[in-house]
Amino acid sequence: MTQDNKDKHDFLNDMLSKGDAMVCLDARQSDVEVPKSHKTNAMLNLVLSMNFRRPIDILEDGIYGSLSFGGRPHKCIIPFTAVWAIYEPDTQKGQVWEASIPEDIDWGDVAGTASGTPSSDQTSEKLSLKTVDGSGKSDKPLKRDRSHLRVIK
Repeated sequence: MTQDNKDKHDFLNDMLSKGDAMVCLDARQSDVEVPKSHKTNAMLNLVLSMNFRRPIDILEDGIYGSLSFGGRPHKCIIPFTAVWAIYEPDTQKGQVWEASIPEDIDWGDVAGTASGTPSSDQTSEKLSLKTVDGSGKSDKPLKRDRSHLRVIK
């Protein structure tokens, strides 16, 4: 197992021991098994939890389990080579492996859509994910784009 994959494995297990984890992956890789409708997505975000009805297995080489898409279960295989970020959905704290991000993804796109749906407290704050380049060194947090959405109380 490469150091990056070991780091992803250990990081995901640690996150899942505390609660839910959002896994960002490039579903276009040939060894990734997800529903056909998601297979062209370079920025697929999946929420994982150890409290799912169907068990998931986090092995050294990847994530295996039956995940629900639109209420329908689908057998998924997600090798850690396809994973480029893992974070806690509520706080946005996590890790980005920059060397694993597909080359055709722009960092601005990633920072603007990391959670899929921005919450009110995320609109002007920095995204708290740390990037890790190939050497394993962390970079500064990413800046979050301003959202056009706002909370009205």
